[in-house]
Amino acid sequence: MTHQTCKRHPEAGRFLRECYGCKRDLFDLQARNESEANRRQAARTALANIGIDQTVRILSAIQIGPALIVAAEQPDGYFRYTVDAFRQPTPDETDPEQTDPRLPGEWILIDQCGDHGADDLDRMIRDVLTRLDELGVTADESTDTLLAALHA
Repeated sequence: MTHQTCKRHPEAGRFLRECYGCKRDLFDLQARNESEANRRQAARTALANIGIDQTVRILSAIQIGPALIVAAEQPDGYFRYTVDAFRQPTPDETDPEQTDPRLPGEWILIDQCGDHGADDLDRMIRDVLTRLDELGVTADESTDTLLAALHA
């Protein structure tokens, strides 16, 4: 009779009810899922700020420092495929003494691209990344790395 609970991790001793390796895998999976859910929620919020309804299909969302890039499909929109870049407001913009202060956490549109074909998504993403690079947002990241992350 064996007391091992995990066939994948034989180091799980006979007195353990669960394998620490499997616990770690589960924790990592939950953390990735929560991170993805948070990015998708931020993307929905950002798109709602510019008047995009909640029926849009978010293809991918990635956050780079203060910027959020969202690739989406809108079957009923003028452009079926869009790539939008947003940023968080600066402390000066949220200063209540401003004449029209922004709300903390409010996503501000930086750049947007749209086209009719899914084949154009890579070009649109590259255009948005180029714009963010001009603003100094993506200085530490390569375009290919960010493009791969958006396709993940």
